[in-house]
Amino acid sequence: MKNIRMAISRLNDRKVPALALVLVAIVGAVAGVLGASISISTSANYKGEAGTIHQNSGVFTISDTGLTVVNNANATDGSADSFTIQASAYIVNNALVQGDWVDTVTFVDSAPSTTTGTYHPTLSFYQHTGSSASGTLIKTVTGGTWTVVSTSSGTVSFEVDLGAGPFTAPITAYITVT
Repeated sequence: MKNIRMAISRLNDRKVPALALVLVAIVGAVAGVLGASISISTSANYKGEAGTIHQNSGVFTISDTGLTVVNNANATDGSADSFTIQASAYIVNNALVQGDWVDTVTFVDSAPSTTTGTYHPTLSFYQHTGSSASGTLIKTVTGGTWTVVSTSSGTVSFEVDLGAGPFTAPITAYITVT
């Protein structure tokens, strides 16, 4: 019993009491557990679009990458070009003006061996005003004839110049493939 009392009295004589060390260890363990269980999720949509409505014949998987600013102007309007989709990537655009807003929509053939034929895309973009379901039309672009053959595996990226704006979110894209 005398040894235990001596050990306790020696702990009190030290510069950092043992109880303080135990308390720091417990707080550190709790902070470690809390830190390991916290996950940061950033789900903010900075693309300025409320959504994209696809009316699709089932041939293409369509994805919209949202709004960006045109870096390099391209005065050639190739939106109505007709072509056969091969195994490479195609970029189709209306006339692009540097500094304007552009929306890029990507089309991927979902099953080329069974979806051969010709298709025509139409892309319409609306600025919501709150007074109607569709809003105010910003731009409509109709593509040329896209031919899908049994070996088609490429993608088509359709870049649509929407103009200089200013736009107020949300913008909705209506995409039809017939």
